[in-house]
Amino acid sequence: MNIFLVVFLLLAFICCVPKKVKAGDTLLYNNKYSVACHNCYQKKYSSSLEEALAYTSTLELDIWDSQYFVGKKKCSGNDWFVKHSLFQKGNKNCAGGSLSKCLLEIEQWTRKNPEHEVLTIYIDKKEDWGSEKSQRRPQDLDNLIASIFPSDKIHSPKEVLQENDNLRNSVQGCNWPSTDELKGKIVFVITDATILTRKNRVLNKYLDRQQNNSLCFVAPRIKKKSEIIKPRGLSDENISNVIFYNLGYKHSGLSSAISSSNYINRVYNSPETLASINALADRKVNFIALHNYKLRGCQTAVTEGAGK
Repeated sequence: MNIFLVVFLLLAFICCVPKKVKAGDTLLYNNKYSVACHNCYQKKYSSSLEEALAYTSTLELDIWDSQYFVGKKKCSGNDWFVKHSLFQKGNKNCAGGSLSKCLLEIEQWTRKNPEHEVLTIYIDKKEDWGSEKSQRRPQDLDNLIASIFPSDKIHSPKEVLQENDNLRNSVQGCNWPSTDELKGKIVFVITDATILTRKNRVLNKYLDRQQNNSLCFVAPRIKKKSEIIKPRGLSDENISNVIFYNLGYKHSGLSSAISSSNYINRVYNSPETLASINALADRKVNFIALHNYKLRGCQTAVTEGAGK
C-alpha cells in the first residue's frame, strides 16, 4: 500500500474514532427530524416555556439589547430582552421578557426532567453585539449561559470538535452522538436576524471572539447551494466551523444537500400542515419551526420517519 495513504488513514483514525452505535440506539442527532417551536416564548403561542417543552424539544428565543427601540432603555448587565419585534416592550413575552429569566425557566425544567430528550435552543440575535465597554458582547452571552447551566449539560462545539482542526472536518468524518447519548444535554445555536445587515456578520463576530471556546454553534441564513460551502459574511476560518444552517421555507430545497455532509438545518415559515411537515422531513429538515408546535400528529409522523 502507498506509504502516504497509510499515513493519511492513520491520521484520520487518530483525529476521529467513529462512535460505536449500540443496537436500538441508532437515531443520531443529525438524523432526527422534528417539529420545533417558532417564537413560542410569545404569550399568544404559549403560556410558558415549560408548556412548550411538553410538546417540543426545540425552542427559539429572539433577543434584543433595546427595550422599546434602538437607543432607548437597555437590559441591565449582560442580559437581553426577549421579544419578537422592535416595538414590543419585551416585558410580557417570556418570564418577564429577559433572556436570563427564560434560560432559568428552561434550567428549572431540566432539573425536574433530568433524562429529557436533548434540547436545542436557537437564539435569534436581532441587534449587533455591544461595544467593548458594554456587557452584551459575544463572551457575555456565553458567560450568561454558563452561569445558569452546568458545563456538563451543554453539548458545545468543543465536544463535537474532538481532536479535529474544525467542526466541518469533525462531522464529515465522524458520527454525531445518538439522541440517547445526548439525553439531559442542551445544544445552543445562534442565528442572525439583525435589522440592518442580516449578512451573518453577527455570527462572524461571535466566532472571531469565542473561537473554539464557544458554547454556541452558529447557523447562517443561506439562500443558494453555493452558500452551503461558503456562507456570506463569514471569514474562511470561521466558515470551517459552520455546521448548522437556517433556511426560510422557500429555500428548504437546500436541506438535502446540507444533510448529505452531516450538517444540521432548520426551516421556518413553512405552511403549518401535516403534508408540508412530512415533505420537509423527507427533505431531511432537522428542525421544522412552527407557531403551532402542538401538532402532536405531525410530531409523531416526523419522528417515525427519522433516519430514512
